[in-house]
Amino acid sequence: MRYLLILFTCINVFYPRSKSIAICTEINGQVLREGIVRNGQMRKGDSVYDGDKIILNENGFLSFVFIGDKTIVDIHGNTIVKVFEPDNTSKSNIVLFGGKVIVQMEGTNNKKFILDAPSSTAIASNAHFMTEYRSDMIFENLSYSMFTSFAGEIEIENLVSGTYMNIQRGETVMSTREGKFLPLDTFRNQMFIEQTLRRIKD
Repeated sequence: MRYLLILFTCINVFYPRSKSIAICTEINGQVLREGIVRNGQMRKGDSVYDGDKIILNENGFLSFVFIGDKTIVDIHGNTIVKVFEPDNTSKSNIVLFGGKVIVQMEGTNNKKFILDAPSSTAIASNAHFMTEYRSDMIFENLSYSMFTSFAGEIEIENLVSGTYMNIQRGETVMSTREGKFLPLDTFRNQMFIEQTLRRIKD
């Protein structure tokens, strides 16, 4: 026990950002972690540490809950994220490099959740929302982030154009790397999305 205490103290001294900030509650498939404290395959019950980069293969799935504010994050297959400690600064809670995440905030939580995706930032309060980043080869490599609100209001900034847009429950918006916002109905079919993307390139 004494050796474990010494080891824990050394980790905190030499790696000040090694704080456990979340707990894995569900995991399927291959989920890998790159971080200061641990690397390799993740398992149910594992801690998520501040600054961890999490990589899921095609069949992977991971759900974790932030310890401080009880926000639940579901990460789906073919996704790469980096996770940070929630706080009152402008630092992101999650950076999405590619793939899909669903965030469900605790209703009594007064903190904001910040998600950075390529060319876009979403700021949510007491919200339940999905963010997906795609790069469609069939549309001349058009890349976009798609935000859908299931509950609450989300403010989205397109970092290329510097413009803002708010979405509410049942609304979806695409934020492109060309600096545009494209509002969509959440339950539109895939054909509508494809036609919209084709119009952007015309």
